[in-house]
Parts: sequence; structure tokens; C-alpha cells
Amino acid sequence: MPSQSPVEIADRVSRRRAAVVAAAAIAFVLIHVALRPFGFSTPRAGVDWWAVNAAVLLAGLATGGGLLNRRQIQALVNDEVSRDHYRTSVGVGYWIAMTAAFGLYLLPSFHHLSARDAVYAIVTPAVAVALLAFSYLEYRAHRDG
Repeated sequence: MPSQSPVEIADRVSRRRAAVVAAAAIAFVLIHVALRPFGFSTPRAGVDWWAVNAAVLLAGLATGGGLLNRRQIQALVNDEVSRDHYRTSVGVGYWIAMTAAFGLYLLPSFHHLSARDAVYAIVTPAVAVALLAFSYLEYRAHRDG
């Protein structure tokens, strides 16, 4: 079987990335909402795995993932279109975070939340929506392209 060109490998990696990002976002929401329902506060000792998970997902979004790929493949996968999708998804995540923050501030039923719970209620939907937006834009680009 002939070896694939870097462009073919990058296309395959890019298509797979869209699916992996969508799956990661859905798993993030399902796991953390199921394990930490919106009654929130449970004092934690040790590592807060939600924070670790959110940080890893944000780092993956910021770098475009695929840090283990060769530089040539990374450059092809993270092209101008992909970087535009990143910028759009980060903007969407920002507005989700701002909307959640104002919602927590304005709705009296949330005034009893601790700062940790408020951060959780803001970051969780912002990260998930940013990832889903990125995944959707990547899927759409592959479908149209």
C-alpha cells in the first residue's frame, strides 16, 4: 500500500479531530453534570478533576490538538480556516460565559452559591459550547469542502 502524503494525513487528522472534540465536549457535560448536579457545593479534598478536565479541553482547543503530530502535519491541520474556527468558537464560549455570569448575578435563586460553584456554573457551559462550536464549524468545512 502506498504511503499517504502529508496532505492526506492532515485531512484525516482534521476530520477525526472534529469528531473527537464533539465527543469530548459531550462527555465533559454528561460526566460533570451527572457527578456534580446543580445543587453544587461539595467541599473537595485533593484534586478537583473537573478543573483538570476543563483545563485540558481548553488547552486542546487553544493549540488545535494534535501536539504529537509532526510539525508539517500540524501546520496543515491548523490552517487559516481552522484558526478562524478557533477564533469563532472562543468568541462563542466567551459570550456563553458572560451570559451565565450575568444570569448567576441577576437571578436571586443563585445568590447562595459559593465562588467555586459560580465558576463551575460559568466555565462548564462555556467550555462545552466552545468545543461544540469548533467541532460544528470543522464538520461543516469538511462537508462543504
